[in-house]
Amino acid sequence: MNVATRSHKNSKKPAPSSQTPASANEAVSEPSTTPQVSPVNPNSLPDRSETVSPQHQRAYTHLIEPNLVTITPPPKSSAPLRVSTLNSPGSDSDSSASSSSSSNNSSPILANMSAKSGDSWTNNGPGKAPTVHSRFLKPQEYGSIKASFLRYLCKSKCTDVNSEDARDHFMACFQNEQTMMFFAAARDDLVKLSPQKFEEAMLEHLIGTTWVKTVRALILDARQDSFEDGAFSIMYETLLSYNNLLKGVGKEIDSSLFQSTLHAALNRDFETFLDAEGVDLSSSDLNAWVTLLKEKDSHFHRFRRPELARLARLEELEKKRLSLPDIA
Repeated sequence: MNVATRSHKNSKKPAPSSQTPASANEAVSEPSTTPQVSPVNPNSLPDRSETVSPQHQRAYTHLIEPNLVTITPPPKSSAPLRVSTLNSPGSDSDSSASSSSSSNNSSPILANMSAKSGDSWTNNGPGKAPTVHSRFLKPQEYGSIKASFLRYLCKSKCTDVNSEDARDHFMACFQNEQTMMFFAAARDDLVKLSPQKFEEAMLEHLIGTTWVKTVRALILDARQDSFEDGAFSIMYETLLSYNNLLKGVGKEIDSSLFQSTLHAALNRDFETFLDAEGVDLSSSDLNAWVTLLKEKDSHFHRFRRPELARLARLEELEKKRLSLPDIA
């Protein structure tokens, strides 16, 4: 009976042993059926044309299909790429640093300077001295630079605008090579000049030796329509700044001639409007005369001028209509 029991047990043992290898084989064979593939960057896949060396491409160009020829990449030192990176909107110091690290030839400083090459001067903001780039200046530009510099002196609490330090600071604003050489050579003589002679030396060097004639012509030949929006206030302030340049060297236009010049420069429609308003244009009080004309000019631009422009457009349309041939 024990023998029968052992034989019975032995007869049952092969069953699990026959299943165990199968499951083991299955467990071992599963990884082999689906091999693990690491992700590959598509850009790193070799192209068929790259397997051909450049020597073979040149030797067997007639045997290679056109669609297999690799396009030659642009050279590394591509100037347009550097310029576009530097001049692109919103490119801050990060983009400038990355472009300078990628190429030693690209220079953000040179690009910024070239962007300002068309400007005659730069207003660096309140409390800072201006920077002048041009060799020659227009009279209105010189007046603006002088006003900006005087604000800088006021901010720096320099009480004497004609002191040696103030003149040194003024000459340091000019970055043009010829102007810097002139100031370096004549500095000792310039700082000893009287205020009038110093101003005259600056104007002669920066505007030209005929600057007095130029400025006087700008005043005497002025027309209201040539100024921004044809505004009387803008014309008056501009001509007054020109006359102040002449006043700095004792050659200003007197108030009587200045007032008659303003009167002669008035726009015809504005002068007609002043006559209709009963304004006495012959008044000799220049300040009161200018104040009154500024008030009338504001009303004229707000109400009367749009109406005149509308009538002018209607008149032009009527002329075009009459010039068209009749279709009958």
